[in-house]
Amino acid sequence: MKRPIKKTVYKILNKEEYARKNDCYLIMRVVQELEPELAGRTFTNVMQNINFMGISFEGITRARRKFFEDYPELKVEKVEKARREKEQEYYLEYMRR
Repeated sequence: MKRPIKKTVYKILNKEEYARKNDCYLIMRVVQELEPELAGRTFTNVMQNINFMGISFEGITRARRKFFEDYPELKVEKVEKARREKEQEYYLEYMRR
């Protein structure tokens, strides 16, 4: 079953600024939009059934990255700065070894 993940992610990211900052919140909102009956279940139940519903966490995060490529002006600077610092720290540690 093919799901409109990209369209749903774009809609949520356009409307909700917090979803641009928090991947877990974005994933939760996508699940609520696509499978509302899953949203009220326990975390374990959701995780066990999510793949059978045609929803992929990787697909959601891929759509988020594509969204920010298409709309770089909507990136949250604080989050982007933290990501860059973490990436730089990783490279410095890699170079030391």
